[in-house]
Amino acid sequence: MSKVEALITPSVIKWARVTAKISIEEASKKLKRPIEDIVAWETGTKKPSIAQARKASEVYKRPLAVFYLPEPPQDFDTLKDFRRLPRNESREYDSILTFLMRNAVAHQEWTIDFLRNEGTSELSYVGSSSIYDDPTVVAENILKVLEITPDNQCSCRTRDDALRLWILAAEKSGVFIFREGNIDLQKCRGFVLSDKLAPFIFLNSEDAKAAQLFTLVHELCHIWLDQSGISNIEEYGRYPSDEVSAIEQFCNRVASEALLHRQYFNVVWSKLDKAKSIEDRIEKTSKVFKISEETIARRLLDDNVIGNQKYQELRDYYQARWLEFKEKERKRLKLAGGGPTFYTTKAFNNGYSYTQTVIGAFNGGGLSGRDASMLLGVKVNHLAKLALTVGIPRSS
Repeated sequence: MSKVEALITPSVIKWARVTAKISIEEASKKLKRPIEDIVAWETGTKKPSIAQARKASEVYKRPLAVFYLPEPPQDFDTLKDFRRLPRNESREYDSILTFLMRNAVAHQEWTIDFLRNEGTSELSYVGSSSIYDDPTVVAENILKVLEITPDNQCSCRTRDDALRLWILAAEKSGVFIFREGNIDLQKCRGFVLSDKLAPFIFLNSEDAKAAQLFTLVHELCHIWLDQSGISNIEEYGRYPSDEVSAIEQFCNRVASEALLHRQYFNVVWSKLDKAKSIEDRIEKTSKVFKISEETIARRLLDDNVIGNQKYQELRDYYQARWLEFKEKERKRLKLAGGGPTFYTTKAFNNGYSYTQTVIGAFNGGGLSGRDASMLLGVKVNHLAKLALTVGIPRSS
């Protein structure tokens, strides 16, 4: 039986090798293929098998789906670093984060190409604001575009529900959101690939749900500024520049104003018993708005209700408590042997909106099963169940 060929794009697989700084001779040795095969793949006179393409993706450290793009994608190297890090800590990305960002770029490149061919209109809110605008006005605009009100958020039963509310609203407005764990929170809480057709946001699922919500709105503000970049939203360490510091502070303020609508917050806070401790009042307010206690503490710091020392004490306590809870939860799940299904995890990692777009293209005949499989990282015979997971009914 002849091997199934991978219908890769020659210029892309060459780009992957070159940007990985691997010579043709080195590629030949690592892939265990003659030099003539490597050259043939890159000139288009021969196609690798799917197994060979998968091996090349491992050696070149690129997602397999990248090889199927019509042209080499713009790499994530242009992403601006908005992280606050200790003075002597390296700003280089580790292998897990590097692969994740490359995968996101590949997904975005395909989505942009698909939406452009579909005649999709550009998103008017991308780049509609600047850091010289009033943060309250930008926050109100985000709420308006996403069609979310403070009542919507406060009526959510849990913080998980509040995060889901915002994610669904953001996806409905044209933003693609995906999540992944196993990423150090100090290295990255989130990143955004801004674009007028298909902006992509990554959320680190290692974080608490309420913290992910703050990161989501922070990254939405980056889209409103049309500023792609990676953030960790840390209080300690140094920003790369004063410009970055100004942008991050602005996005934090917008996120705070959007999640803690000032009029609502003032009413809730004023009704609390002032004889109670600040910690108790923060906890009660957090439960009303379904956001993190750290976000409440930050608002109180901005409003000069508490000082910087008290804020840092509270922040350190909340973070230590979350790490303790997360460790207990991991042990509980391990003992219970539970967890999300394969399809739920795939939809979570790829993002529901992106998964729906790929499967929609496949169902509409604009994408082969093989290509859909590569773009989503699942076997072709898993597409039907994955479609049901993201709300696409089985075709009759």
